[in-house]
Order: sequence, then C-alpha cells, then structure tokens
Amino acid sequence: MKRVLLFPLSAALLATSALAAPVKLGALPLTVEPNAKLLTLSDEGIRKAFPSAAGRPDFVFLTEDRKVSVAFEWRDGKLATNEVEKLVSQFPALIRAQVPNVKSLKANVLQMGGSSWAQFVFTTPGQGDDLRRELLMTSLQGRVLVITVAGNVKDYSRNEAVVRSLTNTVRLN
Repeated sequence: MKRVLLFPLSAALLATSALAAPVKLGALPLTVEPNAKLLTLSDEGIRKAFPSAAGRPDFVFLTEDRKVSVAFEWRDGKLATNEVEKLVSQFPALIRAQVPNVKSLKANVLQMGGSSWAQFVFTTPGQGDDLRRELLMTSLQGRVLVITVAGNVKDYSRNEAVVRSLTNTVRLN
C-alpha cells in the first residue's frame, strides 16, 4: 500500500474550490457533486503528492483544512459487477498482507448511486493519532474504480459530513 504525504501543498497545486453542481471528473466515466468545502488538487499537485505513476489517482479532492483527501482511481484490473461482493471476503487478507500494523479493519457492501460497492475501513498507528483509510471499490465498465478516503481519525471525524456528501453523489456513467 502506498504512503502519501499531502502536506505541505502550495496554493499553486490546488485548483479552485469545487462547485456544488454535478461535474465529470476528467476522463473518468462518472460524475460527482462536490461542494464549496472541498478543494480540487491540480494535475501538478497530484503528481507531487503521488510521485509514482503506478497507483497515481486520476482525481483528488481535499477538505478545506487540507487534512482529508478523497482520491479517485480507475484501475486497469478487471472486475465484473457480480464480483464486487466477493471482494468483501477476499480483499481484507490482501490489506493485512500489504499494510503493516493494521489495528482495525471493517469490510461491508454498500449501495451508492445504484451500484454495489465494497467498503474497507482500516486504521494503522500514526504519530499522535491513528491513520484512517477507507477504500470504496466497484466495477466500472469491467474495470476497478477505487475511491480512497485518507486522513487521521480525528481529522476524518471533523470532515466526515463533507466527505460523505461527496461520496454519496458519485454516479457511474
């Protein structure tokens, strides 16, 4: 699992605040309805925050305080719609194998925007506060779409409403 440092990010790496109307995220075949409390990381900002092209997200939002990121990545790996629920039983072992010191791990199936999503929420030790990662995974045109919500537990708690308002508006095209 990759480790990401999002800070410090200069203002030049951030695009303007997100709008409250449905927007298409670049070449991704989906739309979301971000609100004014989210910032959009520019392409340059994404390259700086994720220096390795392998696993670099296609699009990233940051909370206003720049403490929680919501990254969208459309992976080349194949995933059929009927395989999403299987991820819930299979993927936790992979997380535990690749992420050191997992303290807690929850796996569920959710319905968002008319699609089934596998949800994995896990914490690992951090400096001063545990790190919280949430992976939302679904099938999109036969490929894997991953939304990664990353931040410290306390920062996520403060920003949960903003993050949920974004993820609840994801619509696959």
